[in-house]
Amino acid sequence: MPIETELTETFTALGPTQVRTMLLNGTIAPTYWPAANRWLAQRDEEERLLKEASQASQMRTALSANRAAWIAAIAAISAAVAAIIGAIITYLAWFFPHAPGH
Repeated sequence: MPIETELTETFTALGPTQVRTMLLNGTIAPTYWPAANRWLAQRDEEERLLKEASQASQMRTALSANRAAWIAAIAAISAAVAAIIGAIITYLAWFFPHAPGH
């Protein structure tokens, strides 16, 4: 197994935080610093892409919720208009009943 693959497996097992700590305190041999930095850069790029995807998903969800709120508001206004028209018709029917036989 190539050394780069072994290092990648080791770095993956340790995790980015531990690898960064080990780089800072010098417990990773200087010959492995480039591999550790490449691995960390890849993890950082993956994390950035995941955050961007999550933000895009949240934006789509927010826009969908906004659309749903507008639809609900329009439905509520329509219901209020229908109720007012019904009240007017009831008022007119109460005060102006049909004459018998007409």
